[in-house]
Amino acid sequence: MAAPTLASVFERLVSKDKDLREMSTYDLIEMLKKPEWKRDTDQEKKLCELILKQLDDTSGDVSSLAVKCLGLLVRKVHWEQAERILDLLCARLVSGKKEQDREIASIALKTVINEISGAELSGLVVKNVVPKLLQGMQSKEHADLATASLDIMNDVLLKFGPMLGTEHTQLKAILLQELIGTRAGIRKRAITCLGSLVPYLSDALLDSVSLEILKELQGPGANSEATRVLIQALSAVGRAAGWRFGRHLDMAVPSVVEHWKAAGEGDDELRDYCLQALEAFVLRSPLDSKRHLDSIFDIAQQSLSYDPNYADDMEQDTEEDEEDEEAMSDDDFSDDDDTSWKVRRSAAKCLVAIINNYADLLNSLYPKVSPLLVARFKEREENVKIDVFHAFIELLHQVGGAASRDRASQAFKQLQEESPEVLKASFRQLRDKSLKTRAGVLLTLKELISVVPKCLSHDVEQLLPGLTAALNDRSSNSSQLRIQALQFLSVALEKSDPGVWQPHVPALSKPILTAVAERYSKVSAEGLRVCEALIHVIRPNTSSSVPPSLQNLVRPLLTSVKERLDAQDLDQEVKECAISCTATMLAKLAESLQADVPALLQVLLDRLRNSTTRLTAVKAFTEIAESPLPLDLSPVLEPLLAELTSYLRKANRQLRQASLAALESVMSRQGAAASSASVTAAVDEVVALVSDTDLLTTPLALHFCLTVLPQQPQNAEQIAAKFLPAALRLVKSPLLQGAALEELLALFPAILESEGTNTSFDSLLASLLAAGVAAETGKAAQHSVAQCIARMTVNAGADRISMVVKGLLGQLQSGNATWSSNGGEGRGRKRSATEESATGAESARRLALLGLGEIGRCTDLSAFPQLQQALTSALTSPSEQIKAAASLALGAVSIGNLDAYLPFVIQQINEQAANPKDQYLLLKALNEVIVSLTSDMGNKQLSPAHQQEVLRLLLANCEVEEECRNVVAECMGHLALLFPAEVLPALLQRHSDPSPSARAAAITAVKAAVVPGPHPIDDLLRDSIEPFLELMSDPDRGVRKAAVQMLSSAAHNKAALVAEQLPRVMPRVYAQTAVDQSLIRVVDLGPFKHKIDDGLELRKAAFEAMDVLLDNCVDRLDFQAFILHLESGLKDHYDVKLPCHLLLAKLASAAPGQLLSALDRLVEPLEKTLTARVKTDAVKQEVDRNEDMLRSALRATDAITRIPGVETCPPFKLLMDNTVLTGTLADRYKAVREERAEAEGTTSVPAMK
Repeated sequence: MAAPTLASVFERLVSKDKDLREMSTYDLIEMLKKPEWKRDTDQEKKLCELILKQLDDTSGDVSSLAVKCLGLLVRKVHWEQAERILDLLCARLVSGKKEQDREIASIALKTVINEISGAELSGLVVKNVVPKLLQGMQSKEHADLATASLDIMNDVLLKFGPMLGTEHTQLKAILLQELIGTRAGIRKRAITCLGSLVPYLSDALLDSVSLEILKELQGPGANSEATRVLIQALSAVGRAAGWRFGRHLDMAVPSVVEHWKAAGEGDDELRDYCLQALEAFVLRSPLDSKRHLDSIFDIAQQSLSYDPNYADDMEQDTEEDEEDEEAMSDDDFSDDDDTSWKVRRSAAKCLVAIINNYADLLNSLYPKVSPLLVARFKEREENVKIDVFHAFIELLHQVGGAASRDRASQAFKQLQEESPEVLKASFRQLRDKSLKTRAGVLLTLKELISVVPKCLSHDVEQLLPGLTAALNDRSSNSSQLRIQALQFLSVALEKSDPGVWQPHVPALSKPILTAVAERYSKVSAEGLRVCEALIHVIRPNTSSSVPPSLQNLVRPLLTSVKERLDAQDLDQEVKECAISCTATMLAKLAESLQADVPALLQVLLDRLRNSTTRLTAVKAFTEIAESPLPLDLSPVLEPLLAELTSYLRKANRQLRQASLAALESVMSRQGAAASSASVTAAVDEVVALVSDTDLLTTPLALHFCLTVLPQQPQNAEQIAAKFLPAALRLVKSPLLQGAALEELLALFPAILESEGTNTSFDSLLASLLAAGVAAETGKAAQHSVAQCIARMTVNAGADRISMVVKGLLGQLQSGNATWSSNGGEGRGRKRSATEESATGAESARRLALLGLGEIGRCTDLSAFPQLQQALTSALTSPSEQIKAAASLALGAVSIGNLDAYLPFVIQQINEQAANPKDQYLLLKALNEVIVSLTSDMGNKQLSPAHQQEVLRLLLANCEVEEECRNVVAECMGHLALLFPAEVLPALLQRHSDPSPSARAAAITAVKAAVVPGPHPIDDLLRDSIEPFLELMSDPDRGVRKAAVQMLSSAAHNKAALVAEQLPRVMPRVYAQTAVDQSLIRVVDLGPFKHKIDDGLELRKAAFEAMDVLLDNCVDRLDFQAFILHLESGLKDHYDVKLPCHLLLAKLASAAPGQLLSALDRLVEPLEKTLTARVKTDAVKQEVDRNEDMLRSALRATDAITRIPGVETCPPFKLLMDNTVLTGTLADRYKAVREERAEAEGTTSVPAMK
C-alpha cells in the first residue's frame, strides 16, 4: 500500500467520517515522526489550522490525536506557525467559555511546551505564553483556569526557568498570594510551582520569599489550615533552594519545631508537614542544619513513637505482652481516620536523613538512634515498620563503614553489646503475618550479621522458627520473602562459626532443598547458593570427617543439586550456581560421593564446553583441583587440559586468566599423569602469554611453568627451552615488578634444575649477562637481571657463588660481560668495537655492581677482601649511574655481614661530611641496610652498639643539604621501626629544634615510621604524633609541607593514629589550601615576565591530604569546611585543579547529600574549567595539559550526575544542558562515561575458593 501524501491527509482531515479523520490524523503523526518532512509555507499554515480545529472535534479520539500531533508539529514548522499555535492555545485557555475547551487547551499547551526546544522557540514561550499564564493564575471566576495555568507554569519553570528573569517578581507575588487563598487545589499547585521557581530566584528574591513565608508563619493570626500550607511551602522552598536556604534556618527550624509542639490533638497532618520540612532542611542544607540537629532529632524521636490511638508501655517487655500482642487482630486498629502513622513515617525518614548526612556524629548519634529504632520494630502500621527497618539498616551501614576503618569504633562496640536486644526484637517480628514485615526484618538481620558476624552465636535456636516459617511459606506473593530468607541464610552460614549451625542443619535442609527445586529461577539460584554455604558448614575443615549426624544429608543434597546441574532449560543464573555448588561439593565431600565423582566431572566438562557456562566451569575445576581430598581427575584429565588450553587463545581476558589458573591447579594435582602432547600444547599457549603488556597474566603463566617442570621430568628440558626465550625477553622489560618479578626469580633456578644442554648454569648466566648489557635494557631492567643472577647463583651453591663473584669483580674492573663462557675473571673473547664503547662498558660495570649487591644481600661476601675496595672505588666514578649502583651494592652487601661492613659505612659517612654528594651515596647505602632489616627483622638485627652509633650519626646529620636530609629522615623512620622506644623520643625532641631542617627531618622520619599493618611502634606513635601534626602551623613552609605529607601517610596507612586529632588538625590543613600572595614572585625574562608560585607544592600536598582523609576518615570530617576549601581548589592552578576534580568525584560517592547541598557554588569553577580554551599559538604541552584537565573535570561531572536528586540543582542542570552535552564536549563526555562503564564492568580473576 502506497504511503499517504500530505494532500490526501488534508482531504481526509475534513471528512465527515470520524474514522477517516482519526486515521488521517494518525497518518500525519507518523509522517511527522520521520526526520525528512517536505512541505511548503502554505501547507504548513493550512495544516496548523486543520489540527487546531480538530481540538474541537466531536470525537474524543480525534481530539486526543490532534493534541499529540500538535506536540510533533510545533518542532517541524517555522517559528511563525509555532507562535500562532501557542497564541491560539493560550487564547483558548484564558478566554474559553466552556470548561471543556479550557481543559483541551491546557492539555495541548502542556504537550507543546514539553516538546519545544531551542532558543528561538523557548523565547516564544517566555514572550507569548508566560503573560497569559500569569493572567490565568489570577483568575477568580474559573478555578479550573487557575489550576491549569499553575500546572502549565510549573512545566514552563522546570524547562525554561532561567529565561523568566523579568517575570520572577510577579510570579513570586502571585504564588505567595495564592498560598493564603481559600482554594485548596490551587494552594497545593501554588506550592509545587513555588518549588520550581525558587532555584532560579536571585538571592534577594529568595530571601524575600523565605522571609514572607516565615513572617506569615510566625504571625498571630494564622489558623491551622494556613499554618499547614505555610509549612508545606517552607518545606518546598528549603528542598528547592538547597544550601542557599541555610541562612534562614535559624528562623525556620525553631518556627517549625514550635508549630509541631503546638499542634492540636488529632492534627497529625500539621505534624507530618513539620517533619517533612525538617527532613528537607537536613537533606538539602545539612551543613547549616547541623547547629539545629539537637532540636530536629528531638522532634523526630518524639514523633517516631507518636501513636495516640494505641496505648503501649514501651518499657514493658514480658513474654505475656508478646503473646497478647500476637493475639491482637489487625482489626483492632482499623480506624480509617487514624493518620498518626504518617507522622511516624515522616519521623523515620527524617532519621534516615540525619543518619546519612552526619556520619561524623555517628558515635554520639548511635546511642540515641539505635534503641529508638529497635523499640519501634513493633510498629503496627506495615509501611511505617518498613521505613523503621530501612532507617536501622542505614545506621548499620554507617557503623559498618566506621568499623572497617577502625575496629575500635565506639559505635561498633555499642552495636556488639546491643546485638542481643536487636535480635530479640527482630525474632519477634519474624512471627508477624505480613510478608513485607518478615522480608524487611530478614534484610535487617542480613545487614546486622554482615557488620557483627558473631552476633548469632547464642541465638540460632530462637531464630530458627521464624526463619523456617519464611522458607516454607507457600502463600501467594511469598517469593520475595523466601528470597530474602535464603539470602540472609547464605550470609549467616558464611559469616558465622560453622559449629553454631551444625546442630540445625537437618531442620534447615528440607526447606533449602525445596527452594533448589523451585520453578522460579531467583528462588532456585538463592537456594543453590545456600547449599554451597551449607556444604562448608557440614564439613568446614577437610582434615576432619563429616559428622555422623550430618552424613545422611549428603545424598539428598547431591540429588537436588545434580538435578539442577543436569537440566538444560534453566536460567543462566541457576546454571552457574549449580556448577559452583557441585564444585564445592566435590572439593569438600568427595569421599562421600565416590561413585558419583566420574559422572559429575563429566557433566562439569560438558558445561565447560558450553560458551555460556564455561567461565563458571573453569573456576569450578580450579576449586576441585585445589581440594586436599584424594580426588581423581583422570576420567576427564585429557579433554579438560585440551579445553583449558584452547581458552588461552580467547579474547576474553578474564577467561584467559581463569583458564591459566585452572591449568596450573590441575597440573599441580595430576600433572604427572598428563600426556606429553597435552603438556606440550599447553606450554606452547602459555609461553605466548609471558609478556610485559599484561603483568597480571604473566605471573600466572610463569607459575604454571614452575608447576609443570617437577611434574613432567621427562619433558622438563623441552619445557625449559620454550620458556627461556620468553623469560629473557621479560627480564629486559622496564615494567617488570611485583608478582611477575617474584615468579621470574623462581623460574631461573627451576630451569637450571631441568639439566638441559642449553640450560646449564654457564649458559643461563651468559644469557642473563648478555640481557643485562643489551642496548634496550634500562636501569630498572638491569636490577631485575641482577636479582635473577643472584637468586640462581645462591641456589647453585658455594662454588658457583665464588666463581660468579670473582667474575663480576673482573667485569667491574674491565667492563667486559662475556667472562661467564669460560669461567674467567673478566677475561673472555676479544670484545667488539661496540662492547669497547664507553656506554657498553658502563652498562657492564653497573650490572656487575648490582649483581654483587644482590648476591651479598643473600650471603656473606666478607671472604672476598677486594670487594670492599672495588665498591669504594666505584663510589668515586665519574658516572652518576655507576655511583648510584655502587651505593646500592654497598648497602646490600652490608646486609650479608653487618659486623664486617656496617662500621665501614658509618666511618665513610662521617669522613665525607664535607662532601655532600659523596655523603648522599653513603647515606643511601645505610638506608638500604636499615630498610632491609625492617622487612626481615627475624633473621638479622642491629646490635645495641650499632643501633646507638647509627642513631647518633643520623641525628648529627639532620641539618645537611635537603637531598641528604631526606635520606637521613627515611633512615631514622625505619630505624624507629626497629627500636621505637629509643628513636621516637629523640625525634620528639627534634620537633621543637630551632632549625627548620631538623624539624622537617623529624616529621619526615615519623612519616616513614607509619607503615601498613600492625607494628609494635603503633602505641607509641598514637601517644606522640600530635606534636608533629601541630607543626602544620610552623612558620617555615618546608616544615608545614612535611607535616601535611606526614598526615597523608598516617591517614592512608593507619587512620586510627590521627582520627581523634582531626577536629584540631583540619583547620591547619585547610589553612594550607589558600593561595598566599607573598609566596608568588615574578621573574623578568626580558620579552615577558613569568610568575613562580612557591606555595603551589604545599597547596597540592594539602589537597592530596584531604583526598586521603576522605577515603579513610570520612566519618570525622566537617563537610561544610571541607567543601568550602574544595571550592577554592577548583579555582586554583592547573596542578591543584586535577587533584580537586578527583576529590570532587570521590565526594559525590562518599557524601552525596552534603555535596548536593553545596553544589550550586561548585558549578561556576567547573564551568570555567570546561569552557577554558588554549591560545591559538599554544605549544603541544599546553594543549595536552588542557586536555587532561578537561578529562578530569568531566570525570568529576560524571560522578556528580550519579547523585540521587542532582536534577534538583538548576545550575548543574544548566551546565549539563548548555555546556557538557553540547558541542565538542559532548563527545568527550561520552568517552569518559564509556571509560568509566568499562572500568566498572572489568574485573580481574576472583580469588579461588
